[in-house]
Amino acid sequence: MARTSAAAAAASVEADPLEWSRRRWEELSLPDPERFIAAAAVFRLREAVVSEFDRRLKAFDINRSMYLLLATLSLAPKGTRRLSYLSRYLLVHPTTVTLLVEQLEKRRLVRREPDATDRRANLATLTPAGRAIAREATAALAGSGYGLGRVTKRDLRLLTDAMRTARTAIGDLDSST
Repeated sequence: MARTSAAAAAASVEADPLEWSRRRWEELSLPDPERFIAAAAVFRLREAVVSEFDRRLKAFDINRSMYLLLATLSLAPKGTRRLSYLSRYLLVHPTTVTLLVEQLEKRRLVRREPDATDRRANLATLTPAGRAIAREATAALAGSGYGLGRVTKRDLRLLTDAMRTARTAIGDLDSST
């Protein structure tokens, strides 16, 4: 029985490079293997999801940042947000948001205009063409489960809950809410 368990453990290590990394990390007595492997797992998952997003969005001639900006505007009341809001929400530098909006504006997917309530601020507003591209791209991404295709709904909830716990612990979310 022990031999079968050892063989199963060895097969598991061979099938998952993170398990091999965990074993080597521990053998070398490197610090905090659980945190290292958790971070590496997040990186690997991110790369897999990002690759699928990029693959699906190529057909629409938009990149991931453009899609996320369009999706954010799609969710906004009246399809409009301040550029400063988009920067904070998308976790990108304000200059990056300005460049994205300029690119999308050239393609007539968004319209930029001054904020009537604050002369210093600018708004990005989704155009009908932008809403259509966002809707079509979202349908394509949904077709692949947003890069998480065969993960069960139960596991998606567990993953989201675990990520929320981690995000709160590192200060990405306010723990008082």
